Amino acid sequence: MMGFLLAAVLLLPSSVIAAAEPQQNPSSIKLEKSDVTAFANDFFRQREIKDQLAGAILVIVKDGEILLNKGYGYADIADKKPVDPEHTLFRIASVSKLFTAVGIMQLKEAGKVDLDKDIQAYLPDLPIPNQTGSPLTIKHLMTHTSGFDLTDNTINPGTSYSLERFVKDTVPTVVQKPGKVFRYDNYAFSLQGYIIQEISGQPFQDYMSRNVFEPLAMNSSTFMYGEKVKLALATSYDNTFGEIEPYGNVPDSAPEGGMFTTGADMARFLLAMTSGGKWGNARILNESSIQEMENKSVAIHPDMPGVGYAFEFNYPQFYNGHTVVEKGGDLAGFHSNLSLLPDQNTGIFLALNSDKGNLRAAFLEQFMDRYFPQTGNDAAFVTPAPTKEELKRFEGLYRHLRTPALRSSVTAMDGALRVEDTYGTHTLRQTGDLLFQDEAGMPAGFQLDDNGNVLYFSYNFTDSWSEKLQPPKEFKDVPVGHPYAEYIYPLVQMGAIPEGTNFEPDKPVTRAQFIGWLFPLTGFQLSGQPASFTDVRESPYAAEIQTAYEFGIIRGYPDRTFHPGEPLTREEAASIIWQTAKLGLGAAPVQADLKTPASSWASEGVQYVIGKQLYGLEVQPSNGPVEYRPRDKMLNQEAAALIYRLLQNLL
Repeated sequence: MMGFLLAAVLLLPSSVIAAAEPQQNPSSIKLEKSDVTAFANDFFRQREIKDQLAGAILVIVKDGEILLNKGYGYADIADKKPVDPEHTLFRIASVSKLFTAVGIMQLKEAGKVDLDKDIQAYLPDLPIPNQTGSPLTIKHLMTHTSGFDLTDNTINPGTSYSLERFVKDTVPTVVQKPGKVFRYDNYAFSLQGYIIQEISGQPFQDYMSRNVFEPLAMNSSTFMYGEKVKLALATSYDNTFGEIEPYGNVPDSAPEGGMFTTGADMARFLLAMTSGGKWGNARILNESSIQEMENKSVAIHPDMPGVGYAFEFNYPQFYNGHTVVEKGGDLAGFHSNLSLLPDQNTGIFLALNSDKGNLRAAFLEQFMDRYFPQTGNDAAFVTPAPTKEELKRFEGLYRHLRTPALRSSVTAMDGALRVEDTYGTHTLRQTGDLLFQDEAGMPAGFQLDDNGNVLYFSYNFTDSWSEKLQPPKEFKDVPVGHPYAEYIYPLVQMGAIPEGTNFEPDKPVTRAQFIGWLFPLTGFQLSGQPASFTDVRESPYAAEIQTAYEFGIIRGYPDRTFHPGEPLTREEAASIIWQTAKLGLGAAPVQADLKTPASSWASEGVQYVIGKQLYGLEVQPSNGPVEYRPRDKMLNQEAAALIYRLLQNLL
């Protein structure tokens, strides 16, 4: 999974916390050209930064002036081609969403769209299934609160795929009341691009060129991947600085994340966004529209960070108490971040062309500490601390809405909550009504339903809230003390394993069952294509099997069959887990010593499973060769352990 740059500001109501003395520490260092240039040069000269850098563009503006627009490192390492901020193109991934939101706001200013009107009025040829009875509006699309059941594009890049065809082929269903739940939503921004296209009567990319790029003289910027872009685009690298094969956009204009741009072009965009929508004699938006975009529109609690129109406030690192609105972007080999300090008329843009490290977080931390140091009040905890009994209502397993494999286990203690998730174990202490804070000052919040029951949790998974799951019903043949119960029941809670009377833990898992249990947790959009295997069309897991096949996770047999009802071998299961981890998580191979060698085609997968210890009690760790029994049939209980342990090793 791509990591997101984390940042946030914590605000607490004074009525529920002990008062703290203001800690004012204004910077004596002025943010100006000479100093920020020296600061940036020193930053990129740091050994740990140099070791993580392929190439970068960095832009900083303040008070209508470009203080810095510079390239660092290489656009192509092999050719030692330096990054040119005037001409080298970078993918900016989801930062593209800001430009799409600007296009929507332009149509709003022109009176052509109403952000609070049902979007169906603008989509006469695209019915959006809606199970809630509540209208879906453009504002919901802009704030990631559509309530869609599917929010991400998992179509493999291939030939040209038009925006119109994409939004119609992948249309999701509204299953949660719009405006109620935050879940990062790429499809929502693709749909906004299509609305721009439909209302303006122009292809989305043409509208953006004429109404945003041309007024700001962003002459190198485009949403379309073509030969001209290929020639100017920085080479992208993985986390070992290996070159990543060039890839196109899906859909071809990709309003949600397909923009290419330079440092020089982004400098002019930042100037417009920090100058009330104006650059020189050109204006792309009114100042009130920009303020509306930057306002916090949705948050799990009024005193928690949230989201605006495409902008994000939901990062858990602090920015020294200063208001920062931003948008991050992540694609294979390209990572970017745009940050605005509205109170300081300051804008920052940083883009990178490799997956190695997290230079964005390091730069923003050092930049803020130098020019905008700590200010304001420190948070304090509720006194007296709540008892364990008072905190019991928060206990339970919470499932991430965007990526179901991510989960948090919350346990009440005297005076605090203990949270266990893929980032480790944390202690949350209460700072307000439904508000908490961990040891590092990272905020957490809960939301209740109308009856006072806990529904959602927001903490360190920044791209979605997590929903509280109901305790699972117990299988007759898997008592709580069963050695595999700790693996089986969380998967039942998370919807991977269906509830029933018996689980049959010692029965071999079938090939179809294993795929069916695994895929609800991956976040992959299930394929709508007809089954490629002739013998799975009647299987309840046909869509999951077809999706796994389309992504290359499974291959089947030469006669175009899959044998869904046959038992799965342990090495076959390991291979499926390895392919899923490699594709979905960018996992690297792991070396392991096997007592019984696996088949050549499964060796990498078995070594990965052994090296990551993704197994239950059936495998005993050893300082020497490990016995995995690769060709034995995998039992239901062992399959549950394998899948659950994968979830524990996500990051």
